[in-house]
Amino acid sequence: MLSNYFPYGFNRLELRDEWRLENRKAFANIWSDMIFGVSLFILLYCNQSKVALLKFTGYKIINNISDTGKAFLIILITDIFLGYHSESGWQTLLEIFVEHYGIDVDQSAITIFICLIPVIIDACVKLWLFKFLPRLSPKVANIFREMQRH
Repeated sequence: MLSNYFPYGFNRLELRDEWRLENRKAFANIWSDMIFGVSLFILLYCNQSKVALLKFTGYKIINNISDTGKAFLIILITDIFLGYHSESGWQTLLEIFVEHYGIDVDQSAITIFICLIPVIIDACVKLWLFKFLPRLSPKVANIFREMQRH
């Protein structure tokens, strides 16, 4: 009966049960995330007046920040998510996301994702900063131009 045991003392039945439990957790995560997404959409759709109030409040808060503060926030957010030091953060976030749905972590796919997606997002942010931001807030655009010279 030694064929039922792996070299390190793991029973095949124990491993099978553990694998089934992981699959059930992944399946439950998928369903719970879908239910959450649908519920959130229904709540936002049915309460459009409250969503509009939240958006208005957000715009008022952003408009009350000085132009230097807005430039600082843009730089801070882009450096956190798109800076050179954020590679390990992206990797950790992707590993958590992939393991949440019960998928095996493929380091090469994560590396390719990290090499492409933050660069694409960075290019889009820079396009927005230098093409569309001057129309919205000329002072913030001037701050970024001054920063480029130094």
